Amino acid sequence: MKRLILFFVVTAAVLACFAAVTWWVDPLGEIWKPQALATARHDGCLISEELIGSRYYSFKLAVFHDRPTRTFVVGSSRVLKIASHPHERSFANLGYPGTAPSTILQLIHALPATPRQTVYIGVESFWFNRHYRVPDTNPSDYHLAEYLLSRSAFWNAFKFARDVPYLRYPDRWRRTTVGSRCTIARVYPSINWELDGSRVWSFEIDPKAYPRFHATPYRGNLNNWRNGYYADWTTLDQARVAQLEGVLALARARGWRVVGFAPPEPASIQRILESDPRIAPNWRAFLRLMPQLFGRYHDLWIGLGARCAEAAFPDQFHTDAACSLRLRDRLDEAARRAH
Repeated sequence: MKRLILFFVVTAAVLACFAAVTWWVDPLGEIWKPQALATARHDGCLISEELIGSRYYSFKLAVFHDRPTRTFVVGSSRVLKIASHPHERSFANLGYPGTAPSTILQLIHALPATPRQTVYIGVESFWFNRHYRVPDTNPSDYHLAEYLLSRSAFWNAFKFARDVPYLRYPDRWRRTTVGSRCTIARVYPSINWELDGSRVWSFEIDPKAYPRFHATPYRGNLNNWRNGYYADWTTLDQARVAQLEGVLALARARGWRVVGFAPPEPASIQRILESDPRIAPNWRAFLRLMPQLFGRYHDLWIGLGARCAEAAFPDQFHTDAACSLRLRDRLDEAARRAH
């Protein structure tokens, strides 16, 4: 009996050590690190994507609660350059990669039901393609336990800590510099986040050290273009339409002011959306449905939020800061009209 107890104790101790190392290093970015955000806030720095990993949901909730938020935007990675104005503390960007109507509904349910909030909802047409796969950005405790006890995760953590000495105790990250900005990072801070939740590409502040991203050219293969978001699209997914309607209904019940928009597209891409016979019918159906859906809840829909030159889309997908500022101004003006 003593041997059996000893076996269980030793096994538990070994697993605990595995889990502790994996938690500390977190090689796959599965662990939320609120202290990293607190360090960035204390030092007035950016925070690197490396320290957020896939935990966008937790990060964006923290951004909301860290600020006296009165206006916020939700949506995909294509809204992430919409930022607060200088010295503005009441705006937060709660968008993140992998967003969908279901994740927005989950996020808004988690926010306090404070009245007189203004929310800008950037709606993507490809959300309503049932083949668009929504990633898990809020993993369950069971998933995290599997990760912490995974042999492969532990081995990756061990190699990572071996190769990057400053990740060993007592430091899990470091303060470094990208161009003229400080950032709380680990190894390669190619993507950074402002404290208001907006995103900063490192090539924007240090173009010599970090290359610009390039678009996947459109050659007719929808499986390769834009991550396959438009492939095999046959109809608008009514389940996701209902989820978006749930977002609007919840915002209406809370007395929130809502402005909806579609993230801007470069003219060359808009021509593809309007002309490719595999996309165009659903693209047009999307543009017809959204004003009806938002109007049902007495909310504004402003369509494609802004018109910007081709050069304003560094990768033919995401807008730059100037185009996003133009979009923010248009959203603010629409919100004032709706007041």
